[in-house]
Amino acid sequence: SSSTPARQSLFAHKDCIGGKTKKAPAAAEELRRIFPGAEARGVVMGIPMPGHPVGAAEVDGVRADAEALDELVQQHDIVFLLTDTRESRWLPTLLAAARRKLAVTAALGFDTFLVMRHGLPPPAEEAAALGAGGLPAGYEQAAPAEAAAPPPPPPPRPRLR
Repeated sequence: SSSTPARQSLFAHKDCIGGKTKKAPAAAEELRRIFPGAEARGVVMGIPMPGHPVGAAEVDGVRADAEALDELVQQHDIVFLLTDTRESRWLPTLLAAARRKLAVTAALGFDTFLVMRHGLPPPAEEAAALGAGGLPAGYEQAAPAEAAAPPPPPPPRPRLR
């Protein structure tokens, strides 16, 4: 999409032309252009998401993608969750926590910016101040089930006579 370069600095306008360039390989290539010593590889895969049904014909592919994702988490020290939806960050976050890996979410909206750490427990001095869910008392944690759902239709307009 031509809106991608405005949100993702490693994906340029040239990558939008023709619509065939995938974000992950383009980002890896751009990282290597910026810093030739970077060890970067873009991996294109589907990420299984809660609330998204999986048809019988897709089960093997979804299982393979989940296993490949788990292997990637195990092979790396840190996982950056730079996906478009909360749902797509759910499984990588769980895998990072299970494998005791640091995971970082970075999300950019039209008027918001979010960076969040997941995976490893906080340092001991911070742990005492946090509740069981890893959030300070009084914070609300949003579930991802409807994050990518389309907004409801606007109310009908009154008819003028």
